[in-house]
Amino acid sequence: MKVRTIKEEDIDTFMTLCKEFYEAGATCRGWDHDLALKTFDYLITSHHNLWGYFIICEDDNKPAGYALLTSYWCNEDGGEIIILDELYVNPQYRHHGYGKRFLEWSAEHFKGKAVSITLEVLTTNTIAKDLYTKLGYANDGFEVMTKKLN
Repeated sequence: MKVRTIKEEDIDTFMTLCKEFYEAGATCRGWDHDLALKTFDYLITSHHNLWGYFIICEDDNKPAGYALLTSYWCNEDGGEIIILDELYVNPQYRHHGYGKRFLEWSAEHFKGKAVSITLEVLTTNTIAKDLYTKLGYANDGFEVMTKKLN
């Protein structure tokens, strides 16, 4: 597995994979082309706290999936927290360790730059939850609550 930064010329691949992610039921929200495009545009500005990566299959050199990560400062933990906002592996590449290896890569990549990595997972996504638990992620006692600002 290789990991590479998403670039401006990757718009079509990003949009395709992002749409697949939302249509796969990994989130409670549906696909929104305009929001995905807004994210892509923000991503390629090399903003200081948003990173996008393709997970590249070494066999065919094609994107097996993608990930979006962001960050914030946490007073409780005394440092920057990395948030794995989205992680998607295309079904044809699943069960080959790409998700696991990307999570391991992320931990190594952000080591020394952040104090922890956090993520959200649907309570019904037992496969993902099992993977995250095996890699040391644990419920921290908090629930995510959201208020939309219009």
